[in-house]
Amino acid sequence: MDGIDEDAGTGQHSGGLPRSQYPEPHETPTFAWSGQNVDHNGGSHPEQQFPLRDNQYPDDSAEDEELLSDADSDYLDLKTNIAKLEDSVRKFRREQRDESADEDEESPDETRTRRKGRDIKGRVITRGPRKAAVPTGDIRARMGRASQAFIEENYEEAKLLVEEVIRINAETHEAWTLLASIFRELGDIDKTLLTLIYAAHLRPKDATQWLSAARFALEETGDHRSKNLPSAKFCFSSAIRANPKNDFEARCGKAEVLREMGSTSAAIVEYRHILKQRPHDTSILRLISEAYIDKDNVKAALDLYSEAIDFYKASDSQPGEKFTWSDVNIYVELHAYLGQYADAVKELKSLSRWILGRESELYWDDVLDDDREWDSDDNRRILHPSFCQGKYGLYQYGEGLPMELRVKLGLYRLRLGFHAEALSHLHWLGPENEYFADRVLDYPDLFHESADSLYQAGLPEEALVFYRALRAVSSQEDASLYLQMGKCYLNGKRNREAEESFQQAIILDQDNIDARVHLAKLYEELNEQEQAFIYVNEIMNLRRLQNSKKKQQKSQQDITQDNDTLMPTVTRTRSYYKPRRLVNLEERQRQEQAASDRLQEQYSVMRLERDAMRAGDERATLAWMEAAADLIDDFRGFKTFYPWDKYVRFLGYTVGPARGQPQTGATPLDADLAEMANRISFKLGADVDSRNNVAVEIPENYRGIPFSAWLDIFLDYALCLVRYGKHQEAYEICEAAKDAVVFYHSREDMFLIHVCWCACAVLANDEETCVTACRYFMKDYQFTTDTYRMFAALTRLCQSPISWYSSGPTQKYMLRQIKAMDYGLVNDDARRKFFSEKGSYSAQDESGRLIVNKDMDIALLMVYGHILYTGTSYAYALNYFFRAYALDPENPMIKLSIGLGYVHHGLKRQSENRQFQIMQGMTFLLDYYKSRRASDKAEERQEASYNVARTYQMVGLSHLALPYYQEILDEAQSSETKEELVLDAAFNLQTIYSMSGNMRMADYITSTWLQM
Repeated sequence: MDGIDEDAGTGQHSGGLPRSQYPEPHETPTFAWSGQNVDHNGGSHPEQQFPLRDNQYPDDSAEDEELLSDADSDYLDLKTNIAKLEDSVRKFRREQRDESADEDEESPDETRTRRKGRDIKGRVITRGPRKAAVPTGDIRARMGRASQAFIEENYEEAKLLVEEVIRINAETHEAWTLLASIFRELGDIDKTLLTLIYAAHLRPKDATQWLSAARFALEETGDHRSKNLPSAKFCFSSAIRANPKNDFEARCGKAEVLREMGSTSAAIVEYRHILKQRPHDTSILRLISEAYIDKDNVKAALDLYSEAIDFYKASDSQPGEKFTWSDVNIYVELHAYLGQYADAVKELKSLSRWILGRESELYWDDVLDDDREWDSDDNRRILHPSFCQGKYGLYQYGEGLPMELRVKLGLYRLRLGFHAEALSHLHWLGPENEYFADRVLDYPDLFHESADSLYQAGLPEEALVFYRALRAVSSQEDASLYLQMGKCYLNGKRNREAEESFQQAIILDQDNIDARVHLAKLYEELNEQEQAFIYVNEIMNLRRLQNSKKKQQKSQQDITQDNDTLMPTVTRTRSYYKPRRLVNLEERQRQEQAASDRLQEQYSVMRLERDAMRAGDERATLAWMEAAADLIDDFRGFKTFYPWDKYVRFLGYTVGPARGQPQTGATPLDADLAEMANRISFKLGADVDSRNNVAVEIPENYRGIPFSAWLDIFLDYALCLVRYGKHQEAYEICEAAKDAVVFYHSREDMFLIHVCWCACAVLANDEETCVTACRYFMKDYQFTTDTYRMFAALTRLCQSPISWYSSGPTQKYMLRQIKAMDYGLVNDDARRKFFSEKGSYSAQDESGRLIVNKDMDIALLMVYGHILYTGTSYAYALNYFFRAYALDPENPMIKLSIGLGYVHHGLKRQSENRQFQIMQGMTFLLDYYKSRRASDKAEERQEASYNVARTYQMVGLSHLALPYYQEILDEAQSSETKEELVLDAAFNLQTIYSMSGNMRMADYITSTWLQM
């Protein structure tokens, strides 16, 4: 460059600007080199551009001309050098811009790191990250010990040593790679990936480091793969920047990640960049075709494949060497995707002919109506005048066409309406030949596709041939197979086989709706209205269950509804064996007898193992449960036990009030099913609103087993299920027993069922179900004191927070009970004013009339008061405590509740008169203490002392609590008690003494009462 010495680092200059014209170190230069300016502290800072403009210097040529005779000769040299300097800078910038345009694939960081610049002294400086310092001897020694610890699988020690090395010098690459290996062995996926990426940053030009981190993020992160996709993308991008000339693997990986992240357009850009480096690479063509299909731009993929085909046909490579059968399959499938079946047939035959070495036989392209070219023999080929028999071997005709492409050819012919030609191709699979059974295992997808296509083409009998071949292989049996077979049988009016297929689909897939829809329509058409009605209701329930799964899970609520369904959440509907309705009478009787004999054997097993099961024997329990499951499934599948009025209510099927239309929010399928249900129920004459109208004759036993024994089986099985942690299944068994008509109308049986239900909920620590199950007793035995006591006892037994005991729904339900109780005790004027409360009566006598209470129930008042109390609504709780106190002023429990209510209310932040509230509470507590201490039972006397002492300790009057605690200890020495209050009292005493500094008494209490 003119005017500037190119000798780097010498600080010399020759000609050009005088040294005084260069800026001093503290000054800002008037121009800057392209790139980054070097910081004097070793770093770098963004470039500051000061463009040189033509008018940067004032135009004083006229003045110079006037003074030219007096000017020094150096002045002209200075102006000349300045002009040269400006031209050189402009030229340098222009060259830099052109170079950047040629290297646009490289990142700015890479360009900056390769360029060399000069500091203000004129020294040449290499820009970019400096090399890491050479590890010192201490670091090498620590790394050796860390590696040895890692080899010995002492990962914690190795991690500590490596972390110490990193603390000393964080640029030690080996330390980060070893740390990543340690985290990998410890199973910490996130930290492993993080350290691998950090290690790659220390060697940014090493593409293998970035690729290793990317592969780890994709292949070894398990379920967290999707979360680490952005990290993998970053690593692949860094690998591309590190080695832009050999970035095939990195770009392929980046494109794959972009597709997985949903950035299909960006992935296509990457694939196209790879195709520029490797034109017509079929592996990339397959990937980019998938991406174009995702973007619904199949035409672009076809164009790329067409160019590749022309290229490979014109090349010297052997046919099929680089463009393989798989590529032919993809290419013709792209045509089929666009619905171009005729073009797909033409291209399939042309490319197959080329790969098999018969590209010269172009006359076959004129044969459009058949595929004689691909027959197994020459019988039809010789009919073509251009065919020369013997020129090529048979393996270059039909026998050389791969099975996948032959089936594709048959499917395309099927779509074009050439059914005979299509069947000749499809039967190469040999679906009717038992010697070709292995082909089902080799080509299961081809069998499925062929069968489905034949059914869609209106050839159900031909489709059944392929479906039966699939059914013969057990690994291919699934619900969809039997569903399709059932449809084929329906089209052929073979109703019995259709019924068997649909029922088998339901057995394999308990939630299959389509099979139930077809069965319901089939039974309705054949006038089997009852069986159709069962399936319609099952479908509606399954639809409702599927819709609920799609919604966001909400907190379980709405248990306040006055219905007799105990489970507040939607439960899964099981499908049980239902006898086939379309078999002949003799066959049906034979099936029933076989089922009855089998169940009798199971019942014998149950009787044999029952005592051992109830004693807790593991083997006997499992054997008993297996037999019980079969019996219960058979019982639940017997429709007579679930009549229509109860069954409809059980499944939850409802219709709108106007003209039998479904309720709002129903889908078209729901509307069709609702219409079918209304039509069937009208034919059946079922009255869904009648509870007592059961139009069935209830037998005295079933399968030779009395109904009382059946009830025992249900209840014992439910308890066994909950013992093994299957809570929901146990609840379903209880609900099934409750809805069976043989138990539903027996008050004693329903009582036992709900007691068992409560026991299951207690064993499962399920407070919600406990609260819900108790509704039955409070509803059917309304205003009976024991029902409210049972409610309190069950919620107390559940080892869980009191969330459902004091929940809003429970509180509202109990309040309605109190209002109903009050309704029966007021005069007629008050009853007319609060007439709506009469609707809360639920208990009935033997004649079906509502039972109205004649007095107040203290237990109900106390339960509701304690619900308010646990919700910290002490003022409202006191109202109901005082109502109970007015009815039973000598009850110690009521006095205790009132006293504690006052004390807690006084301790609240917004208490108006804290001292008054506490004094009121202590008055009732001391009255409670006086009543309780008069008891003959030592436990009750200790209880009174402990409650008073604990209250004094709670309000901070520990000195007043001491004598009451001491009473418990004194009484414990003279009598034995069943309560555990002695240890509690001793511990509280020890705490009080310790906090007050009286360690001597604390040690005495500890050694006397708390020492093991």
